Amino acid sequence: MRSQFPHRLYTQGLFCRRCQKVTEHGLYAREAYSTFGGMEPHVPLLCCCDSCGTMFVAFSNEFVFCDHEYVNQDYTKIYGYNRIKAGNWVYFKGAPKPGLIKSVFQTPDKVILVVTYDGGPYQNIEMPRVSLEHEESPEGYRLLPVQSAQTLLGDYIYHAIRDQFGMAVGMVNDGEKDKLVVLLNDKTLVFITLPPLAQNLPNDKLCAAVQSKLSQVFPEHCDKISIEVGQGIVYLNGLVKNLSIQRAIVKCINAIPKVRGCVDFTRVLVSPFTTDEQIEKDVLVQLELPGTRLFDYNVNVQDGKVQIEAHCFENERPKDLENRLSEIPGVRDLICLVTEVSDPMNVDVCQKVETELSSSAFLRGANIRVSCNNRKYLLEGHVQSLLQKELALATLLKNVKTTSIENRLRIV
Repeated sequence: MRSQFPHRLYTQGLFCRRCQKVTEHGLYAREAYSTFGGMEPHVPLLCCCDSCGTMFVAFSNEFVFCDHEYVNQDYTKIYGYNRIKAGNWVYFKGAPKPGLIKSVFQTPDKVILVVTYDGGPYQNIEMPRVSLEHEESPEGYRLLPVQSAQTLLGDYIYHAIRDQFGMAVGMVNDGEKDKLVVLLNDKTLVFITLPPLAQNLPNDKLCAAVQSKLSQVFPEHCDKISIEVGQGIVYLNGLVKNLSIQRAIVKCINAIPKVRGCVDFTRVLVSPFTTDEQIEKDVLVQLELPGTRLFDYNVNVQDGKVQIEAHCFENERPKDLENRLSEIPGVRDLICLVTEVSDPMNVDVCQKVETELSSSAFLRGANIRVSCNNRKYLLEGHVQSLLQKELALATLLKNVKTTSIENRLRIV
């Protein structure tokens, strides 16, 4: 499986079931990603122990570096260890549960916190003022064992019963139950059984649920796909008609309750007569459709993998663009990077030239788009002859006072 995950993204200390201790693990992905600024959810990651090579699969939304929009952010601040402000959850050591802070007042030697528990009446709690020189976890801590089901790998934790801080370093199954692995600051490893609702379904039950869903939603395709299940993870193999179907199947599986994630090894069925050149032409046809208001675009196709960089005006990104592109025969993978331009330049001039070009009898059959990006005018689209291409350029030069023009018109 290691060959299927060529890109090393990150190194993290995780529990290795063979070494029976926390070791450095490389986190590998099938594509190149950056963990800075957060990752999308459901990206499969292969976690490989640097010491013994033992591997297991996890998903980006199970790690702290996932985009905060997609993961639970209910962290609790521990009084004396965190800077606290209104709106935070706060826990006082020895208390039965955390409370929600309404406001904070300070005197030279005390802090008065107005706190509510379970939405009840507000209480004034006076505590000695504490000076914090270093906050190990500014966001707060997962409060264990209560928050074991919400804990992400790499989260800082506070174990209220043991009165110890630590870090979440893994998820394991002891043959009967799924457990969260925590490394405490005194180097003790603690295995916390996850609550019943957070336990993975038995493999046979989850496999049956996935097969039933696929037979309902994708009856024409499910017989060409094989399914394997382990520890809540669904592994797919087989052939699919196009990239759009492939993505839709993965999205459908990820939405099934109790599925941790999907590792997709299916392949897009490609005709031997389909070339990268033909795929590129089909992509450009879609980019040049009248309703697809993209400009300054660049298309690269290699072995059926399509990468597009383009611009559009703010709030005008075509919502169905990726679906249309992923239905093109032969497309195995698709990266579509569209930058929205909030302050477009010379729009009126570009529209005037486009109108003049579209009404010209000499340019019948041409599809020409005029734009201005980074102070450069662009002619994009297609024409039927070299004469039409030169005529379009001459028309633009007649209307603008610059030589900063790039003529990208294709002859078809």
